[in-house]
Amino acid sequence: MEKKQNMPLEAGWPWKDLIGFILSILLTAFSLGGALYSSYDFKLVLFILAGFSFVQAMIQLYKLQPQD
Repeated sequence: MEKKQNMPLEAGWPWKDLIGFILSILLTAFSLGGALYSSYDFKLVLFILAGFSFVQAMIQLYKLQPQD
């Protein structure tokens, strides 16, 4: 019985990763909203935030891939 408790779960949806992905999207949207009201050059800030959000989304989606 102890072996079954220590084994990783193979089935089911990765809820922790999904919640992390949703939170990362919300945080990115929050930072973009803050950047819209900053005094820096708009195009530079938008370009940097778009790059970071793309990289962040790719990392999160890579983590959601099923393991072999």
